[in-house]
Amino acid sequence: MEYVVFDIETTGLDTLNDRIVELGAVRVKDNEVIGEFNKLINPGILIPFEVTSINGITNEMVENEDYPGVVLSEFSKFIDGVDFLVGHNAIRFDYPFLKSEFKRNFVKSKDYDVKDTVRIARIKLRRQLRSYTLKSLTEYYGIINREAHRALSDVYATYELYEKLKQE
Repeated sequence: MEYVVFDIETTGLDTLNDRIVELGAVRVKDNEVIGEFNKLINPGILIPFEVTSINGITNEMVENEDYPGVVLSEFSKFIDGVDFLVGHNAIRFDYPFLKSEFKRNFVKSKDYDVKDTVRIARIKLRRQLRSYTLKSLTEYYGIINREAHRALSDVYATYELYEKLKQE
C-alpha cells in the first residue's frame, strides 16, 4: 500500500479567491517514508498580514518562487499512482482547495480517496477530546510538531498521527 500525506498553507480560506503558498507532502510505502515534497509557491497575490502571523510565510519569501501551475504539475507527478491521500481536515479544506487550484491552473489530476485524520480521530476516540485540531491530537499522542502551520512539519505530524490512529 502506498499513500501520500499532504498539507497546504494558503492566503486565506476561500477556494475561489485565495491561493496556496506552500505545499508539503511525504510519500509512504509499507509504513515508511520513501519521498518528500516541499515547495513554497508564488501565489500571484499578496499574502495578508494575518496569514503571515499564523504561518510565518511572507511575501518576500515567495516572490521568487515558482507559480502554482509549475508546482502543482510537479505535485501531480509526486502523487501519481498512490492508493489514497491523507491529511488533517483534508476533506473539508486541503483537498477541495487543492482540486480548485489544479482546475484553475489547468493541471490534470485524478480524483483521490482521502483519509482525514480529523474524521478518523473523532470515530476512534469517541469524544475523548474537546478539540480535534492537529495541535490537540499531537499533544494527546505526544507527537512533536516543531513548526506548526508550516506544511512539511504539519505533514510529518499528520503522518505520525495517522500511524497512531491506525493502531487504535
